[in-house]
Amino acid sequence: MNTYRKYAKCLWLLAIAAMTGMTSCEDYLTKLPENNLSVDSYFKSDGDFKLYADGLYSSFTDQATSIWFDFRSDLFGVWSSKSGNRSYAELHNGAMTASSGAAGLYWNWSSIRNAYTLLDNIDNIELSAENKNLYMGTAYYLLAYRYFVMFRAYESVPIVRKVLDIAESDIPSSPKEEVFAEALSHINRAIELLPSLGPAERERGRLTKLVALTLKTELLLYTAGYYEETLSGARYSDAATAAQAMLAEARSKGYGLSSDYNSLFIADRQAEAEPQKEIVYEWVRLKDVATTSFCYYNFGPHVPYSTLGWGDFSPTQECVDMYECTDGLPISKSQLYDPEKPFDSRDPRFGLTTIYPGRICTAQDGSQWVGNTLSEFHYDNDGNKTIVQNVNYIKTLLSSIDRSPTGYINIKYWDRYTGSGGGYTSYINYRFGELLLMYAEAMNEASGASDEVRNALTELRARVGMPAVTAATNPTTESLRTLIRNERVVELLCEGKRYWDLKRWRLLEERLNNFQQYSISIAKTFNPDGTPASWLEELTVPVSLDGSKTETFEIPNGANGGELVNTTAFPGGRYWVWPIPESAINASPTKALQQHPLWK
Repeated sequence: MNTYRKYAKCLWLLAIAAMTGMTSCEDYLTKLPENNLSVDSYFKSDGDFKLYADGLYSSFTDQATSIWFDFRSDLFGVWSSKSGNRSYAELHNGAMTASSGAAGLYWNWSSIRNAYTLLDNIDNIELSAENKNLYMGTAYYLLAYRYFVMFRAYESVPIVRKVLDIAESDIPSSPKEEVFAEALSHINRAIELLPSLGPAERERGRLTKLVALTLKTELLLYTAGYYEETLSGARYSDAATAAQAMLAEARSKGYGLSSDYNSLFIADRQAEAEPQKEIVYEWVRLKDVATTSFCYYNFGPHVPYSTLGWGDFSPTQECVDMYECTDGLPISKSQLYDPEKPFDSRDPRFGLTTIYPGRICTAQDGSQWVGNTLSEFHYDNDGNKTIVQNVNYIKTLLSSIDRSPTGYINIKYWDRYTGSGGGYTSYINYRFGELLLMYAEAMNEASGASDEVRNALTELRARVGMPAVTAATNPTTESLRTLIRNERVVELLCEGKRYWDLKRWRLLEERLNNFQQYSISIAKTFNPDGTPASWLEELTVPVSLDGSKTETFEIPNGANGGELVNTTAFPGGRYWVWPIPESAINASPTKALQQHPLWK
């Protein structure tokens, strides 16, 4: 790496950056703040370095863009009238261009500059070895993360290895092989420097060696899959080696699965010991500082008699059908599946995170009601029909843009509040459950079916009481691959993983090109290949909290398999790689920065 160069004109006021997390940059590599603090006058104490390192965190936790990517995958439905006023529509409607909003989501060079500013000044004063390693490890993790997410989106981007003068800043993109190698070298350095801490030792939301090991595994899994093991250093065997080191570090430091899956995603529970045992890295929002802010993740139902809540994250029927019955079989093969009671005897993760007709909902204050998107009116807790219209009704005219278009609402990150005071659910970037899935996938792709793979999946499923994975149930690499991919849906839904999973598995075109998404449609009988042969026209669901009263409701277009909600479009070809933002191309004075060949 080139020698770090001191450069005074490089950042906005560092204390403000650290506190607010604002790290945007208007022009490609060159835009400087008009009122900046001289670096030479800033780095004078350990506290200065700590504050600066804290300010880097917002640059490698894309919590908002992560979760909204699930919204643009194959398993969530959205009304076409709503698609236009939600970000990232270009990702599944075939409208992405170099000037569209989505194109610039990961184009961030101020963060690269900030990391090198810290590294350039780390020897200014004498620091303890522990703190020096922590600050440097934070900077190297930032470099690895930023190059990874830009590599994943744009493939070929410029590589910068120092703080640049304006005259030096107009540089071309490097080949994808070099960008991958750059991210890998930085994450290896971060692994060496970051502290090895367990959940009881670390501060919430802070980097550890385990976080860096997890990012390395994710980088290698993505690269091995998307490039089909053609890039040097990115074979599945490399991913498996990284995954083994990751899981060994996690277990040695006391990480594991929380006994309560649901507590991971509820604001008032996340700080408890059990959730913290599983949470590897999170974007922390604290109650005493965030209760007046609106939470991006409050995509829950409309609380009865109010207009609170969104129906944005509405799983399609296909998504719902991916949840097995409790005997470990899909609904098309399980004797437990009853089309008259289709939500009974299902993988508990479905009931814990999804509202379906007849599900009991519980708000933050403990109040309860029976959710029912098939009913035009609310029912009180005793099951008596009220005169109040149900805003969650699949065909309601009230707040129609926010109703669930599919009849299902995912509430994994729902704050569960009934009025003001929500908005502090912390967003999880990595957790032990995902580590098990990464390990299982890497090992299965590298070495084939094995007990190590089955045991990891069994451990994950046992947390919610699902059956073990055995050589009898899943004997081959192919059957385990299918199960792993299904488990990534039911375990990680609404955690921002699906879009990038489809891309690295090379399934974006198959799953999103002219892909039709349907609302609630209950399969009554099945064809030999497992697809529905007929559907229910109406469904009887509980309307009272004690379940003693039921009502029968029409399923919209039920006899024909539900209503078409949306048709996605992913034309393939150049759309596999994102275009470099037009603004960045225009800001290159000598035109050294060129558009990706697929987008010229």
